[in-house]
Amino acid sequence: MDVSTTQSHPSNPNKANSTFSKKKKKSSEVSEPISSTSLIDAITLLGHNIRTLELIRSIASGMLIQEKVQTLYMSLGEIEGLTNDKQLMH
Repeated sequence: MDVSTTQSHPSNPNKANSTFSKKKKKSSEVSEPISSTSLIDAITLLGHNIRTLELIRSIASGMLIQEKVQTLYMSLGEIEGLTNDKQLMH
């Protein structure tokens, strides 16, 4: 009896599935699941950073306004000085 023709089945039918399982395990080892606590912490930190940036922007805007007011004050002082000089000339 010739048994070579009767062994047409793969030697290990689960080999393909075990290879897939190994690949799946490797990918899950690389990236850990995100816990709700770490997600909440990340969102809280992001919110804090946004508020900090808004505060910095507000301070910078206030400083710019202050610089413009000082420039305007000096310009008005010069104009007032010119006006006083004209009055003295008359």
